[in-house]
Amino acid sequence: MDDSYGDVYELNDTATFAWSNDTAAAGQMCRADTDGLWGTTAFQTVVYLMYTAVFVVSLVGNGLVCYVVMFSAQMHSVTNLYIMNMAVGDLLMTLFCVPFSFVATLMLQYWPFGSDLCHTVSFAQAVAVLVSAYTLVAISVDRYIAIIWPLKPRAGRQHAKYIIALVWTVAVITAFPIPLVTTLDQPSYWHQKCGLYICNETWSSENVRHFYNVALLVLQYCIPFAVLLFTYVNIGVVVWGKRTPGEAQNSRDVRMAKSKRKMIKMMVTVVIAFTVCWLPYNILLILWDHEPSLSSWSSLPYVWFVFHWLAMSHTCYNPLIYCWMNTRYRAGFAAVLRNVPGCGRCMDGYLRAQQHQFRHYSQNDPSQAEGLHRINTSSSFVSVKSRLKSFNGRPAAYGRSCRNWHEDTL
Repeated sequence: MDDSYGDVYELNDTATFAWSNDTAAAGQMCRADTDGLWGTTAFQTVVYLMYTAVFVVSLVGNGLVCYVVMFSAQMHSVTNLYIMNMAVGDLLMTLFCVPFSFVATLMLQYWPFGSDLCHTVSFAQAVAVLVSAYTLVAISVDRYIAIIWPLKPRAGRQHAKYIIALVWTVAVITAFPIPLVTTLDQPSYWHQKCGLYICNETWSSENVRHFYNVALLVLQYCIPFAVLLFTYVNIGVVVWGKRTPGEAQNSRDVRMAKSKRKMIKMMVTVVIAFTVCWLPYNILLILWDHEPSLSSWSSLPYVWFVFHWLAMSHTCYNPLIYCWMNTRYRAGFAAVLRNVPGCGRCMDGYLRAQQHQFRHYSQNDPSQAEGLHRINTSSSFVSVKSRLKSFNGRPAAYGRSCRNWHEDTL
């Protein structure tokens, strides 16, 4: 993956650069005056709002995911540990990539943050994407083993922690060449005259750069996508396959099958979001690598902006998916947000609605009520942490008796 900051100057071919005198600064300074839509206040405002929205939603959403999983004993399943690991990777991307790429590439058109952050931001972006891809693979393999071979002993939480450590190790090793070749560069007369720099990758040869970019694309997308496709297709065949005629199913079997289907739908949605968000940006960079003449394309800045924003926005989608498709995460988020000024009444209303729904099903369908009981949250808890530990309202003995089922269902 090419460094997104390396082509700042080439990216804005429509820009015209002018000198301006600043007597207060007692010296000459440079500014970039861009022509067309790119230089309008309205467009710059839209860009600012879009990146700000991504930053805020991602920071809050992924922070909530980490908090809920860490402080809720019932959320300490293997799959949820992997989900929290993805949230940590998204937080890394949010803090180190979203603001820096926005300011340097779209606002200033040069890198003002110094050499150390140049290395750090480029490295962090590559590691964060690799961590997301490898964690999705780990989840799919874990689900594949649990569903295809249900009698095989399940890997526990300690094993999941080893896998997470391995994911970060492989991601760091894969991205390690990037900080070594990332430098501050002055690619144009304007940059030299103004004493400004861009954060760029400087490889020993074009062949080496091309080989690494292709290898990175394969490791980030091709191999993970092949594994994800294989595992989830086979999981789908088993989970949605036809039941053997005459085979009896009790309410517990039906409930477990329904829970597994919901979980698979959620994880497939996460995979689709990852692919849709990151694949266009990387295809653009690969095409740009093979066809340098694309730099003269007048629409390139706008295409790059759309694809780059789409890639950065991936950091905020996973929490929204969990909240939309998983009742446990919704209850956990509600328990945390309940203490936020202005959110308490709304969250109380949500929790009361869940309790009312639980009472309704208790009278009409006990099997459905048992499922709803997992998200029941009492309004009498006195602290966020205690609410999180008990937000599903299940007694401890019941939780221990169904431990294996919890591991299978998030």
